[in-house]
Amino acid sequence: MIQDLKTLPVGVSVFGAFLRSEFSEENLQFYLACEQYRHSSNNFSLQRRAKNICATYIQPGAPREVNLDSKTRDLTLQLLQAPSHTSLLPAQKRIYSLLDNDCYLRFLQSNIYSSLLKEAE
Repeated sequence: MIQDLKTLPVGVSVFGAFLRSEFSEENLQFYLACEQYRHSSNNFSLQRRAKNICATYIQPGAPREVNLDSKTRDLTLQLLQAPSHTSLLPAQKRIYSLLDNDCYLRFLQSNIYSSLLKEAE
């Protein structure tokens, strides 16, 4: 899904525009934030990003709260008590699944995707 989009220069941004039109852009933003988090170079950066991601996407009532089941949300909040590079993996996998099995399939059938393919030719 997202890996396929990376082969097109504007793929991720066009997918983001599609998600924005469906009011679900926070899912892609969360996924990409998790990717940056996993590649944090030091503990200070890891802790800072963990706090930011939690406040923005995971906490109930967060400004860009993603759709996590309570079990995954609780596990993620527990793992973030002592942040490591893998603390967000359960939540990231859940959101990736949602993107891949739902949003991406609708994207492939959208006019936005058709336009992207025509530009790539």
